[in-house]
Amino acid sequence: MVAGHQVRSAKQVALVALLQEREGRLHVLLGRKRRGFGKGNIVLPGGKIEQGESARQAAIREFSEETGLLLAPEELEPAAQVNFRFPAQPAADMECATFIARKASGQLHITEELEPLWADPAALPLEQMWQDSPLWLPQLVAGGKFTVEIVLAQDNTSVQSISFENWD
Repeated sequence: MVAGHQVRSAKQVALVALLQEREGRLHVLLGRKRRGFGKGNIVLPGGKIEQGESARQAAIREFSEETGLLLAPEELEPAAQVNFRFPAQPAADMECATFIARKASGQLHITEELEPLWADPAALPLEQMWQDSPLWLPQLVAGGKFTVEIVLAQDNTSVQSISFENWD
C-alpha cells in the first residue's frame, strides 16, 4: 500500500545495493543491463520475485544470477521500497523491495544479464542510468530508509512525479 492505493498488477521485484570500501571510499555495486527492458542502462542488481519466494530469497537468488556473488540472508538489511508507476504502460509497473548488503562471497563476473561495475556514490554514472536513479539511489547508499513512489511520464523514461515517505 503506497500513497493510499495498491496496484495489484505491479511486478514484484527485489534489488540489492552491495556497499563496500574500495580505494578507501565506499562504493556501490551496479551493473549495465545486457538484455531486456532497459538494456544498456546501469542499474542495481536484482529481479523478479518468483511465486512462493520471499523478497529476501529473490534478492539472494537474483543477485547471484546477475553478479556471480553469494549473499548470506543475515547480510541483507531492508532499506527501501521503490515503486515505479508507468501510467502509459501499466503492465510495466514495479514494486521493488530494496536491500543493503555489505558482505558477499564468490567471484564477481559478467553474466548474461549484467556487466557488474563499482561506482563511487558521489560520482554515479547518471547519464547511463534511468532518470529516476539520482533522485533516490544516493539517499539509499547514504543509509536512508524510505518508500519512494516514482511516476513516469508518457515517454516511460522521464520522471513525472516522485514522493518519499521516510521510515521511522
